[in-house]
Amino acid sequence: MTLQLPHNTPPNHKPGHVATYTTHPQVWKWYHYFTFNIDHKVIGIQYLVTSFAFYLIGGLMAVALRTELLTPDSDFLDPNLYNAFLTNHGTIMILDWLFRCRDNIELVDDWC
Repeated sequence: MTLQLPHNTPPNHKPGHVATYTTHPQVWKWYHYFTFNIDHKVIGIQYLVTSFAFYLIGGLMAVALRTELLTPDSDFLDPNLYNAFLTNHGTIMILDWLFRCRDNIELVDDWC
């Protein structure tokens, strides 16, 4: 008489045997929080932090542009860098605002 193993049991695995493995715990770093995650609460926080970071970058570009316009001479930013800052500032602020409005419209649409 032979013992029939269930179909989902690996061939080298004996029933009743507990597989052992070793885990190597890693020290948690703050940037691990912003890696891939499927938890909706974490995704929301990631979205807010990323949005705030882009608003901060766009705001710093606006400060640099206004600092350049303080004097008639072009002494703070190079003209090419000024154009790049102006373009990137506009792109960042408009796209960030549009994504925020899209999310708010979706929220209002869900309530109606």
